[in-house]
Amino acid sequence: MGNWPQQAATWRGVTGGIPVAAVVPLVALAVHALPQLPAAQVAWLLVAGGLVLGLAGHGQLAMKAALAVLAAGLIVLRVHGALAERIDPSYEGRVLQVAGYVAQLPQPLDRGVRFRFVIESCPGAANDCPAARAVQLSWYEGFGRGQSRAIGAPRPGERWQLAVRLKRAVALVNPGTFDGELRALEEGIAASGSVVGAAGEAAGNFRIAGQRWTIATVLERARLAARDAIVAALAGTDPAARGTVIALSIGDQAAIPARWWRVFNQTGIGHLMSISGLHITMLAGMVVALSRRLLRSRLVPGAALLLVPVPTLAWAIGVGAAFLYSGLAGWGVPAQRTCWMLAVAGGALISGRTRSVASILALAAAVVTAFDPWAVLSPGFWLSFAAVAAIVLFGSAHRVRRRRLLSEAVATQWAATIALLPLGALFFSSVSLVGPLANAFAIPLVSIVITPLTLGATVVALLVPPLGALLLRLAAWSSSLLLALLDWAAALPLATWTVARPGPLLLALAVAGCALLLSPVSLLPRRWGAALLLPMLAAGPRGPAAGEIWVTALDVGQGSAVLIEVPGYRLLFDAGPVYGGELEAGTRVITPYLRARGIDRLDALVVSHADADHAGGALAVLGNFPVAWVASSLADGHPVSAGAARHFACRRGELWRWGEADFIFLNPGDDDPVSRKSPTNARSCVLRVTTPAATVMLTGDIETAQERLLVRTMEPSALHADLLVVPHHGSTTSSSERFLAAVAPRTALFQAGYRNRYRHPNPKVLARYRAAGIDILRSDWHGAITIRYRLGQEPRIERARLDAPPYWRIDAGAGS
Repeated sequence: MGNWPQQAATWRGVTGGIPVAAVVPLVALAVHALPQLPAAQVAWLLVAGGLVLGLAGHGQLAMKAALAVLAAGLIVLRVHGALAERIDPSYEGRVLQVAGYVAQLPQPLDRGVRFRFVIESCPGAANDCPAARAVQLSWYEGFGRGQSRAIGAPRPGERWQLAVRLKRAVALVNPGTFDGELRALEEGIAASGSVVGAAGEAAGNFRIAGQRWTIATVLERARLAARDAIVAALAGTDPAARGTVIALSIGDQAAIPARWWRVFNQTGIGHLMSISGLHITMLAGMVVALSRRLLRSRLVPGAALLLVPVPTLAWAIGVGAAFLYSGLAGWGVPAQRTCWMLAVAGGALISGRTRSVASILALAAAVVTAFDPWAVLSPGFWLSFAAVAAIVLFGSAHRVRRRRLLSEAVATQWAATIALLPLGALFFSSVSLVGPLANAFAIPLVSIVITPLTLGATVVALLVPPLGALLLRLAAWSSSLLLALLDWAAALPLATWTVARPGPLLLALAVAGCALLLSPVSLLPRRWGAALLLPMLAAGPRGPAAGEIWVTALDVGQGSAVLIEVPGYRLLFDAGPVYGGELEAGTRVITPYLRARGIDRLDALVVSHADADHAGGALAVLGNFPVAWVASSLADGHPVSAGAARHFACRRGELWRWGEADFIFLNPGDDDPVSRKSPTNARSCVLRVTTPAATVMLTGDIETAQERLLVRTMEPSALHADLLVVPHHGSTTSSSERFLAAVAPRTALFQAGYRNRYRHPNPKVLARYRAAGIDILRSDWHGAITIRYRLGQEPRIERARLDAPPYWRIDAGAGS
């Protein structure tokens, strides 16, 4: 184990102890963990207390305490300001006349466009206006009611006068999935909504004279021009390659088809397919090197360098180029983080005041947190710093030799991979086993070939379109080669390893294991590090014990997806809706939820019927997980039927048994009458699950006619259920009184989207359930809902939106 005093000194030389600046991100984490924020008055007291401590205290401990108190107060004040920007529930559902400007690059949709709009005023309603707020608007069908596309899409900086219908930035809430409400708060989005016309529609007055020119809108307009040039030059080429070129040039990740993000995640190179820290750092380094050469040449007078040394000026130019590049790439949170890291690192290295890399990283983290207090909740924040720290730790123990440059590069890649294992499990519930291989060829190809070629070609395309088009096609060809290699790597056996999201203990053990494996000094045998990683990697999913049944209704918006779990088996009933374009619930909700649980396969998938709000995510589920068999009412030629390993038609009377759980289909029957209004709804699979603990009925979108048939042809005991997943999302077409009386559920579960356009669940239907004494759960108000039934005990109900919510969670039921 070596000389402990010498090894400890080496460790202190690398880490420099716990830096003072590290207090800031740690305090931010503590603030975000609070279930309720302190009042603004308390925050001001904290600010004052921090200043007093800083002036009166002595020593590093006092400085850390003062900084912690001051940071806590300032972060709480910043959060209060962001929360105050959210619109009041009283604005929801109303048609508002607003005037303002387009703030960001618009994103094309299937039938329209989405863009960020800053409301400046409300003509005719100055005292009732959510002014000075940014909202996310969607504009469908010809860009306005009764208007033609000749009016053109909005462009950044343009002023428009619109009629809009807003709603609060309520997002889907499911354990282990993306938190849209947190992202909206971080980005300053006060509401989302849709354009329903122009405020001056009678006169065709959409646009307002004048432009809103700011640094941000100028950069966004430049991004729009670059995107238009790329789209024109690459018309007719592979959409994936074209999207990759757009993403790497202007940071528009939405241009890449959704399928490829799954490939990027499987191969662990998602960080390369955007304007990442690697690209920005590479550009800054190139500019610094070029600036040094130019500044030391005869082109620059020596007198100009008397005040500012060449290294300092070169660093300033390089960091300035990084900020400019990041602005042209959309100034996303990862880009901001990298720019501040470069600025801090450059300043620290030039000044010579920082003795350790740990201090530089801590100071960079503190600066990033100061500008964006929510950055510490982002996976990218921790992935960036962990990767840099791992490379530094590895490099401090290994001297790079030119003759062994390739082997050292491979070893460094492995060091970064090991360091990111705990974070990959925590944030993504998976570990890419082919990641080191994929990164080995993707990093040089993207960083050295594709990205520089793409950036140069984009600039040329704006100045000399024919030449730029030629270069862009070369970049697209290079991107196609990369995509083909990644597709091959993702298809390899065991490309990814699914792990359950680790708890605090397993995560701490894994972090300790990584530190031991990468430490420049061997305080303990390194094999102990691998042993500390094993509990996290080997942890499997939790499931119901004997005598239990778990039911999870996922929050998929206006659609349905319910996971049924009995001991040893899992069945997914429906797979949620299509949200637009290639985005659907299978990719956005179901896959990340299952992986966060550590679930890597399904025993069955039931697709009740062909409507997109029930079958929309099924293909993604089949693509992401092995599914033993699929049952549905879909036609044999349907893509889901064709894509299943085994497919069965669900028919009344079909049954099977898993352990103590009995499953039986109650609908459809072979000779049932077909509904003229909605034949797919009438053919919905109805599944009844009976266990010793509880009985559950899942109904798809059956309507009154099917309910009557079930009541008429079946005994009440064959219909009774403790839990009823409500037919057709609570529409007036279903949930007849006779059906409710026959089923007699204790609990009814409504799956519907927040303020959906169908107005599900209907108030009359809700009143019918309440009149029958049935407890009501709603995914639009409660988020994902999990009910755990156990024999002889009261059911345990978990509501993702309401149970121990973070301070930024929106009360979806408020104002309703």
